[in-house]
Amino acid sequence: MAKKDHSQGITKVTPNLSVPDFMIEETVTGLEVLKEFVIPPFIKVIQKSASDELLQTFSPGDVILSPANALIAEMPRNEKGRPIEGAKGVFQVVPLFFYPEWITWNPIQLKGTEPSIVYRTIDPNDPVVAKSRSAKLRSEQHPTQPEYTIRHVEHLNFIVLLHNHELGSEPAVLSFSRGEWRSGTKFAALIRMRKAPIYGCVFEANVSIRHNPKGDWYGCDMANPSEGSAWVGQEGFDELKDLHEQFAALHKEQKIQAQYDIVDEDDEAVTKPSGEF
Repeated sequence: MAKKDHSQGITKVTPNLSVPDFMIEETVTGLEVLKEFVIPPFIKVIQKSASDELLQTFSPGDVILSPANALIAEMPRNEKGRPIEGAKGVFQVVPLFFYPEWITWNPIQLKGTEPSIVYRTIDPNDPVVAKSRSAKLRSEQHPTQPEYTIRHVEHLNFIVLLHNHELGSEPAVLSFSRGEWRSGTKFAALIRMRKAPIYGCVFEANVSIRHNPKGDWYGCDMANPSEGSAWVGQEGFDELKDLHEQFAALHKEQKIQAQYDIVDEDDEAVTKPSGEF
């Protein structure tokens, strides 16, 4: 497969978001309703099941910031555009806040006729939590269309900042679920092992291909940095702390609304490895 052309259609880097000079003195208005919810962009790993629009610009294994569709990291490929054996796409993050969310998903077959997300909650006592953690209960017959199956899924959500990256000015969601759920639990354990404020730590994301009898997909393993410091610098630490506290308050008020990759969530072949938790 030939190397993708990033110059057309979808942006490779973030646009210039600096406020133009003629707007600086203007009163900021029109944001009152938007304050009801904070919907951060999310970090997306391109899969084979991605939309044609994305696959015209990116290749499976590339990592983008969605919905801007700006490139975070590329999967290394040879001159023929094929993934290099054992290669990984790498980027670094600073985690700001963690929270789980439990979601009931409609099947992909109902896309366009019913909402993809049937139900969502951050309440750890909700009955959906137990269902999502049980191999026998996480899939259920659709209540009105018995030929289809709904799924209860636990999402492990990390609000992060990209570290030493041109796209790192805005917090984003790095989410782990289903086949990547164990990778999320390992990330949480890695953070705990630091015995330091979550927002003071730097970690490395390594994106590589996974295989199972149903197919293959690209997943993300978190590790301590292979290059550079494992800690943020003193300069800017207070700002990171403020961001952590802001997201903690938003979570308490149930005002964070994470976005998810609906296509990948509903694709059994690329997201559900054998022996899934």
